[in-house]
Parts: sequence; structure tokens; C-alpha cells
Amino acid sequence: MVQWIADVLGPGFEQHTLLLPGGDEATLVRCTDAPTAPVHQFQDIDVLYIHGWSDYFFQKDLARFWTSRGARFFALDLRRYGRSLRPGQIPGFITDLADYGEEIDAALHVMGQDAGGGENDRELVLLGHSTGGLTASLWAGNNPGRVSALVLNSPWLEFQASGIVRAAVAPWLAAGSRINPTRPLPTIDPGIYTRAVSTAFGGEWDYDLAWRPEQGFALTPGFLNAVFTAQARVARGLNLDCPALVMLSQKSYLQPRWSENAKAADVALNVQAVAARAVDLGREVCIRRIDGAFHDIFLSPSGIRDAAYSTMGRWAQDTLDSTRRDLWSDLSVSQTAGG
Repeated sequence: MVQWIADVLGPGFEQHTLLLPGGDEATLVRCTDAPTAPVHQFQDIDVLYIHGWSDYFFQKDLARFWTSRGARFFALDLRRYGRSLRPGQIPGFITDLADYGEEIDAALHVMGQDAGGGENDRELVLLGHSTGGLTASLWAGNNPGRVSALVLNSPWLEFQASGIVRAAVAPWLAAGSRINPTRPLPTIDPGIYTRAVSTAFGGEWDYDLAWRPEQGFALTPGFLNAVFTAQARVARGLNLDCPALVMLSQKSYLQPRWSENAKAADVALNVQAVAARAVDLGREVCIRRIDGAFHDIFLSPSGIRDAAYSTMGRWAQDTLDSTRRDLWSDLSVSQTAGG
């Protein structure tokens, strides 16, 4: 029997520890709020959220967006992140993003979404942010037929410079990963993003700075090599069999010093490079650019995130509406038969 306990987010949220092969642990969080919308348009949907680098799940509004419309919402704190970080561990360290398939599989088992048919035939929406978007994309590519829709919030699909630079740097990084995968690399985050979003620095959001530190976790050759390897696979084409929504800010701010411009841009990704790479996910990719959005689009100022929620909701409803899908299927069959 799955044991759920109270979560750090307070009433309406519970957590369950996932035991992984090799002794690692991950944490599955669920939102227990009941639907509030008069029409539960997502009542047969399960949503699983995967966070990004130097991050954990704390976006309560995102969970309630889905549960208020009838969906079941779950979120992972991956191994060595947030609720799953244990003493003595290197935060966020991994050498292959595909290894996160272990906690995704474990989470889906708890959710009743085992391979071969989910609980009551519920459809699965994978929702990933930044590195979590890259991880979610890989898992969907490795597990055809499992995902009904993939929603990506500023996914780290390509290196900030370009794919050409990534390919040039990759051999050096792979060598460093083999020699000393855990060596801390120089800090490249001056804390600009934290200043934009955290209440501790004048932002709007309150979260645990131990789990989401001001300048991020120390990067390592092992982790960066894992990201570059995954990005190279996306560049070769994932051929996803599910529709994907890629949401990005309209512009980037990749400067080493603070400016008010950082409050209306993605300060972590080259959004142009990511938008160009997104078409390699599969044959059905919708790219939506949100003017003034932060790196985590759902942490943007209220009017901007409202527009993002509306964009995601409309896309998801159009994509997951079984009645509309069946209608078009019937029309296709009829036209074929009539021809």
C-alpha cells in the first residue's frame, strides 16, 4: 500500500518516497484538491511534472490549475534534488538523463499508469521545465505510446551558444566526465534569476533557498555531459509519437550583471536556439512564444503567467479532447470509404 504523508507545501499536498535501484530515493508529490470548475474538461487526465536544474516542485498554482479542471496532478522531486536530497550527496548529480526513467517509471506505477494501460484508461500529460523538459522529452521518445501530450516550459533542448558550439565542446566535456565527473566547475550564475523571482530579493515567490539556491548548484562535468548527450539525441530527431507544446519567452537576457531587462526575459536559455531545435522533437510540435516571460514561465508576473495558463489550457483541451479526435477519425474513415 502506498503511504502518503503531509508535504512541506501544506494542506492540499502530500508526498511519497520512491525507492530506486541502487539505493537512491526520489519523491512523488500529489495535489489532493478537489475540482472546482463546473466543467471538468480534464477529468480523465493525469499530469506528471518534472522540475529543472537547481530546482524542486513548489508551484502550487500550477498544480491547482490542473486539479481545478478535473485532472490529477503529480510532481517529481528527482533524486538528489529538493525533498529527495540526502546528506553527503552532490546536489543534482547524474551522468545520464535517461537514468531518471527509474523515478518516472516508479511514479507512474504509483499513479496507476503502468505500461500496458493506465488506471481507468487515463491519459498521461508529461509537463517538464528546463532540464526537466529535456528529460521528459527523452522519456517520451524511449516509451512510445505512453504519453498523450507533452508540455514543455522553457525546455533546455539546446546549448546556449548553438548546436555547433555544443558539438565542438562535447568531446572535451566527455573526457572531463570520464576523468573526474564530480569536479565542481566555475559558477556561471550570478543570481540574476533568483533576484527576479524570490521574495528574499524583491521577487514574488517564496521557496526554500537550500533546495533552489541563489546561484544554483555547482555544475559538474558529469552532469553537463549528460545534458549535452541528451541534446545531441534531440538534434538527431526524437520522432515523438505524441503532440508537444513548447512554451518559451519572446527573448533572452544572458548577461552577467543585473538589469531590469532580466524581469522580462529568459535569463537561462537562448530561446532562439531552443525554438529552432524544438522542431526536431517530432512531427506535431506547437511553439508558443510568451512576451515578457521568465525562464519558468509560470513564475512570470501575473498577467504574463495568466496568458501562459490560457495558452496551455487551450492547447491541452484541443489536443486531448477525445470527442473531437473521434469526430475527425470518423470523418477520415467516411471520406476514405466514400472515395
